[in-house]
Amino acid sequence: MKIKLFNLAIILLSLIPHHSIGEIYKYKDKNGNWVFGDKRKVHNQSAEKLAIKKKTHELNRPVVVKHKADNKYQLIIINPYHAPIDLKIKSTAFANGFLRKTIKADSTEILFEHTQSIPEYKYRWILGDPEADSTEEPYLFPVGSKQAYRITQSFKGRFSHYREPNIYSVDIAMPVGAYISAARAGTVIWVKDDYHMGGAKAYFLDKANYINVLHDDGTYAVYAHILQGTAEVKPGDKVAQGQRLARAGSSGYSTGPHLHFVIRKNQGFSIRSVPFHFMSDNGHVFKPKAGMIIKVH
Repeated sequence: MKIKLFNLAIILLSLIPHHSIGEIYKYKDKNGNWVFGDKRKVHNQSAEKLAIKKKTHELNRPVVVKHKADNKYQLIIINPYHAPIDLKIKSTAFANGFLRKTIKADSTEILFEHTQSIPEYKYRWILGDPEADSTEEPYLFPVGSKQAYRITQSFKGRFSHYREPNIYSVDIAMPVGAYISAARAGTVIWVKDDYHMGGAKAYFLDKANYINVLHDDGTYAVYAHILQGTAEVKPGDKVAQGQRLARAGSSGYSTGPHLHFVIRKNQGFSIRSVPFHFMSDNGHVFKPKAGMIIKVH
């Protein structure tokens, strides 16, 4: 059973700065479907209060919760991401002992409903639709500032592109502050631009600033090491090919200012990188190789 979810409820999930997410209400629409929102009454209907408690740092991530409504026990998945997720959940509640399901972007669904209490459960999820099939359409070289740029590391690079999910990644040396632009149109999934330092030590591995953009074919691009505070987009934004996203920096695991660019997809409940071709601003299509000099006009 599927449920509509108000965007405001999702915003509340990610922004309330304490252990309780506050007040979220649910009511049935004229078709009998459950609708979630932040209003106590909607269209003159009484709404039931739904309280979900999670730690602050988990509030903006997909979560499976228990709930009771109309003398029925429910198991509910909330996906606040602007991208689908692949969910695996184990419980004796399901006929085969488990359930695997693709959950749509920015949505909530009832996974299980029964008159008796919900058994214990464990779950995992991964970003992306497992049915995604990457297209061979070339990606625009993701640089907006006009000058020449050197590809310092490409596919299967020995320094940091030797294992997934980065095997088919490209590093482009860029001066601090140069513009990074969208290689393909899509929807912004995540934005992180709150960290200012970088270095080639393990400490910095999870510190990089980045922007992730979901494409129509189900793949998504990662633009990493962006300069702190320079993101020009936010989650949920629709971006056009060539649109400015942020400025180049050296945040996170980095030896100098550059853009780390990679296309990823969910494959067998594992994130994999996808090989691709670039297209220059004059229409030339090429496979990225270390040492290449690409001039942006």
